[in-house]
Amino acid sequence: MLPGDDHEAFDRSYQVQATADGEARSAVDRRAEDFIRDATAKTKAADEIARREKEALYKAAEAGDNLALLDTSDLDQLEEAEPLIEGFLVKESIARLYGPPKSYKSFVMLDMAGCVGAGIPWQGKRTEQSNVLYIVAEGVRGIKRRVRAWEMQNKRPMTGVHFYPNPVQLGDRKDVSALIRTAKRGDYKFVVLDTQARCTVGLEENSASEMGMVVAALDVLKEVTGACVALVHHSGASAGRARGSTAILGALDAEFEVEADKDTYTVTVHTRAQKDLAEAPEMKVELGTAGPGLALAVKPRRQWYQQRAEDLPPLPAVEHTVLNIVVAFAAAGATEQMINSRTSGDADKATVREALGQLLVKGCVARQGSSWKATSLGQRRIGGLTDDS
Repeated sequence: MLPGDDHEAFDRSYQVQATADGEARSAVDRRAEDFIRDATAKTKAADEIARREKEALYKAAEAGDNLALLDTSDLDQLEEAEPLIEGFLVKESIARLYGPPKSYKSFVMLDMAGCVGAGIPWQGKRTEQSNVLYIVAEGVRGIKRRVRAWEMQNKRPMTGVHFYPNPVQLGDRKDVSALIRTAKRGDYKFVVLDTQARCTVGLEENSASEMGMVVAALDVLKEVTGACVALVHHSGASAGRARGSTAILGALDAEFEVEADKDTYTVTVHTRAQKDLAEAPEMKVELGTAGPGLALAVKPRRQWYQQRAEDLPPLPAVEHTVLNIVVAFAAAGATEQMINSRTSGDADKATVREALGQLLVKGCVARQGSSWKATSLGQRRIGGLTDDS
């Protein structure tokens, strides 16, 4: 029991608390009423807009032109997609090349640009000579060295390609308008934005609505110019897909993923989607430097990379044995020690090492760190005959 003198103080404190609680509840009630009032007003406004739209549509349905329909014979009059790079890119399209950071994706895109600008084959595939506009939004300082390295590798100047050494913000109407005017007046049929992230600064790449603005800009760019618009982008944290919202993915006509092997300076290009062409098979490009102090550049290839196993001479018995062992380890790969343990005395360590070197040159295996893995060509070749030559 409290002393008699303390009762009044406690009673007053309870009264203050009760008053505060009542005021807080009143404030909450007022906010709830305001929210309900605003929501009701918005609903009424939306209903009125829908009512007016329905009235307008009823009236329009009674007059005006019909849709221009085609029958099966009319379909033959539609123009086919015009190729830019045989089997890979077509004009009036949106394409994207993506991969993790430092995976040489910009080197691959620059090689495409150089070959299209000059009208020379890209990795053995025919190109349609076209003016190229390359937006260097990332790595501006290194573009000069990369271009000079490409010129040394190809023994020719990079013609037909023009560079803009600043980002073009695809969310900025002024920037996009300037890009469209430039591409149209210069008759550029290949427009590269390297990278997507640097050209969408301030936009939330995981937001479908904000990336929808980017899609709209890309669509207008390709339709007004008739160009292939190519994006260079980064892959997501989980890999296997490009970073950001799928809103852009739905607008793409082609998408490719790159996978780099920095031990062998090779890049594998995987086709992830192609709408107007049959999906291109996996391909591998090689990088190298043409001289001291020069940057890396993709090595030119006169013939198409994809060789059929049946068109190649049979592998020597030792190489076939070693390749068969590597294939058996699948994606895990095999070290030299693991391969030696399975040759069962058929070959010594030096012979196995030499066989691996030959298989590497022939494109049947690739080295990743201390492990060896079979390429797609190598997997096909183990079914072929062997000889001892």
